[in-house]
Amino acid sequence: MARLVVISASLAGSVYELGETWATIGRADGNTFQIVEASVSGRHCEVRVKDDKLTVRDLLSTNGTFIAGQKISEGVVKPGQTLRLGDVELRFEGSGPAVLSGAPFNSKMLAASFAAPKPATVPEKKTEPTPEPADAAGKKFHVLFVDDSMAFLESFGSLCMEFSNRTWQVHTAPSSDRALALMQQCLLDLVVLDIGMPMLDGLQLLGMIKRRHPGVKIAVMTGSATEAKRADALGKGAEVFLEKPVTSEGMRMAFNVLNDLVAWHSDGFTGALRQVGLQEIIQMECNGRHTSILEVRNPEMSGEIYIEAGVITHAAVGQFTGEQAFRRLLSLKGGEFQLKPFKAPPQRTITEGWEFLLLEAARKADEETVVLKQPEVVPPPAPAAPTPPAAPAAEKPADDVAGHDLGDEIVIVATYDGQWKKEDGEKK
Repeated sequence: MARLVVISASLAGSVYELGETWATIGRADGNTFQIVEASVSGRHCEVRVKDDKLTVRDLLSTNGTFIAGQKISEGVVKPGQTLRLGDVELRFEGSGPAVLSGAPFNSKMLAASFAAPKPATVPEKKTEPTPEPADAAGKKFHVLFVDDSMAFLESFGSLCMEFSNRTWQVHTAPSSDRALALMQQCLLDLVVLDIGMPMLDGLQLLGMIKRRHPGVKIAVMTGSATEAKRADALGKGAEVFLEKPVTSEGMRMAFNVLNDLVAWHSDGFTGALRQVGLQEIIQMECNGRHTSILEVRNPEMSGEIYIEAGVITHAAVGQFTGEQAFRRLLSLKGGEFQLKPFKAPPQRTITEGWEFLLLEAARKADEETVVLKQPEVVPPPAPAAPTPPAAPAAEKPADDVAGHDLGDEIVIVATYDGQWKKEDGEKK
């Protein structure tokens, strides 16, 4: 039977018998192998035996996980090699196919907390009825769990499928990039995020999902819950904030909360302007006499439309308010919108009814469209400048007759052949 043996002097002799499911090692309660030592983190690493080799994944521990002296984020330990967690050193002893033991030495292995689910761990219907299917019509809800712990993904994901009577289709991702890739491939109803993850933490991922997939519900589930983290997560758009369960009862309670969230059909709307017209959303909110704030944004601008009991009372975008801001928001050709809980506007800038506002916005848009489609009017050419009168021709002698050839009217009065000779003056 494969096992981990602590060989550090202070804890020498502590042994954990390994199985083929993921097991967590750490100082806190709820780990499948608890090592109470100051240099070991609350959730230090997780391990799994396969083919007589031990796969080890560090869980963002403070003092690091080391194999053969090298710090790793993920690695493999062969039989006889050592593994160090902080200042605690362990030796991996392999013995062929691993079998999960009933109870490890010096650990507080909680039933069904991070172990593969077994039929016996699910309460019988006569004592605690299995939750009703998420959708009476038989719809499968697609739920994504994002956590850097493979042990948690494996155990809690499987339990949720059992608790939901197989009406949940569970997807898992051990990293943020894998989660974003899965969201491009599958339409999800709920995403459950851990906060502490490498590279991109859960709160950063929450913000990205809200921008890219505004219709997806998000829950945050973490093993290090604080009021500051709760406020941050809820402020960024998470519907619920839960502490990661470590007992079978805690897992069932967490599932019930998530199942209620995924099955709840909100009366509100979220979506992208490319898919749903903003005018239709305003009509539905006003016709239903709802009270909300409609947030509208795209890369160039962001604004809000205040609706109180079906009446539009205020709009603001940038430096504009009132009807001018309302028309600017409705003129956007793409972006995102979200209905938010109502709070009183800083001022009431709109008094017209919503029907008039929508018609006026449509009329303005039509006018702009007509102007854009009209052919360009080419102005007539300017009249040519008047040609100045020609200078009067020099007056010709009276005996000058048009059409005469050069030489006409010439009178010979003298000739020259070396000497001047007087002629008779006759015309030639």
